Amino acid sequence: MKRYFRGKWMYTANARDEVMENFILVEEDGKITDIRPDDGKIPPEGEVIDVRDYYLIPGLIDCHVHFFIGPDCAAFPQSSCRIADMICEGAANAEKLYKAGIVACRDLGAVGGYTLGLRDAINRGIVRGPKILACGHAICVTGGHGHELCYEIDGADRMRQAVHQTIKDGADVIKLMASGGVNSPGPEPGPCELTAAEVKAGIETAHSMGRKVAAHAHGETAMRLCIEAGVDSIEHGVFMTEAIMEQMIAKDVFLVPTLCAPYYAVTEGIRREPDNPDHKKSQEILERHRQVLKRCSEKGVKIAMGTDAGCPFNPYEKAAHEIVLMVRAGLSPQAALKAATAGGAELMGLDDLGALETGRRATFICLKENPFEQIETVDQIAKLYADGQSVCLD
Repeated sequence: MKRYFRGKWMYTANARDEVMENFILVEEDGKITDIRPDDGKIPPEGEVIDVRDYYLIPGLIDCHVHFFIGPDCAAFPQSSCRIADMICEGAANAEKLYKAGIVACRDLGAVGGYTLGLRDAINRGIVRGPKILACGHAICVTGGHGHELCYEIDGADRMRQAVHQTIKDGADVIKLMASGGVNSPGPEPGPCELTAAEVKAGIETAHSMGRKVAAHAHGETAMRLCIEAGVDSIEHGVFMTEAIMEQMIAKDVFLVPTLCAPYYAVTEGIRREPDNPDHKKSQEILERHRQVLKRCSEKGVKIAMGTDAGCPFNPYEKAAHEIVLMVRAGLSPQAALKAATAGGAELMGLDDLGALETGRRATFICLKENPFEQIETVDQIAKLYADGQSVCLD
């Protein structure tokens, strides 16, 4: 049976970046088959769903999460946590993200690579959650940043082996820890931790096997090496320079800024742990992070939303707040929503999500307020439809 959604306002995020008013969206078998002006003509056999009290946007896409860490700093050490506990926690986190309006995401590093199993369980309908593209284990130098979530390597040959192993595990995407974190020691913030040869070997191997590569990179050197080697996205990019931005534009590389990560480290971390130097360091880079994103948007760097949900104090259920932070950084509400929908879909290679147009899945959010006028209310979701079916948010 066809469903006819009668609406008053919809941001399509399509190639024309349109807003439509007073429309009928037709859904059949989970796909959008037509969008047209509301002329009141609906076949009597069709089911009519009135969404004229709401503002429609495509389902959101989060290109950077971690389901098996935990926002309350409860990182799960394999030596002291039962696997069953971890799996249950990860499944609960996936549902929280889904109910926050995230219909697809990339998990970019999990203890034990457990997100691969969570992805499959969601695909099979065993648990509820967003569509997941997962890297399983990330890849870092021995003892490098986030090594608890990684295969550790030294040298180009070991990098190739790790990429092959990750893909053998079932990875959809490859994640390289190209730099340290904001708080890593060294003369350069976010010091480079992989060599040029290791980066080149990892990206070439991944691409030869049809996998995109995301690079955790804060410092300029790490970003430059990754971009020159053909990386698909830079994650975080806090210390990005104008020269790096130009390289990204030339090479068609996405930025996934993850503003939520330092934001929650500051707003919640300092409140709960006032003497933790890591949270204070996050406070120092907040403004720089915002300025980098603003400048990237002005110059035309491609941007996709990512929250880093699961990192300290960074809750899954508040994922849409990343959009608010992007606007506070200087993006227009429309540009921020584009990054959170069509931008993420392009980066992840999802041609059936990310926009509301004929041929794509009828997956969208009904908001209570106009997000172009009140972006702070973007997380106030009244309804979520997935493939034309209403999703219970209780």
